[in-house]
Amino acid sequence: FTTGQPGDYANLTALLDPIRQAQLAIHLTLGNHDERSHFWDALPEKDAAKRAVTDRHAGILRSDRANWFLLDSLEKTNSTPGLLGETQLDWLAKSLDANADKPAIIFSHHNLERPETGEAKSGLKDTEKLLAVLEPRKQVKAYIYGHTHDWGVQWHPSGLYLVNLPPVAYVFKEGKPNGWVWATLQPEGLRLELRCLDPKHPFHGQVADLKWRAG
Repeated sequence: FTTGQPGDYANLTALLDPIRQAQLAIHLTLGNHDERSHFWDALPEKDAAKRAVTDRHAGILRSDRANWFLLDSLEKTNSTPGLLGETQLDWLAKSLDANADKPAIIFSHHNLERPETGEAKSGLKDTEKLLAVLEPRKQVKAYIYGHTHDWGVQWHPSGLYLVNLPPVAYVFKEGKPNGWVWATLQPEGLRLELRCLDPKHPFHGQVADLKWRAG
């Protein structure tokens, strides 16, 4: 809920259990209301010593058409801004270089800070450092995030797609959708389809076809 209590994760794991029993893979990232230690206690890894980044919940999901990099931007529980940190950014840079044979899609909870929008700073504190890693590595095609509860796709000047996932529950503005996104990798891009909890919502079934930048 707001501070990642053990009971929250007990509820989550119970809801996920049918999927886990069906042996379908579930990959989770952490947001600013999570408590990392409680999360790890509820969903322990088989070998914690093999974590990609010792103190963060990060990793790589490899698929036929892309590599998905899952980052942990949780800096402090129930504090709005996020931070990746030098250690995780260093791991990301090295991992991208070691897996440059396929398009790379980056996941993190926090949005990139966009000073040109004039919005209050509530996203990723080390946005500029992250972009310094992503922009020159042309296999990186998209940055997918949540945090702002505002579904949409934007184009960053670097050529990256910025995909803002919808909330699964709380909407911040009346009329905005909540739900989830069905992602299908294409040979040269990614197809996203919004599935609203309310199938009568005007955005339900909205599709965005992303075509990868060159490189």
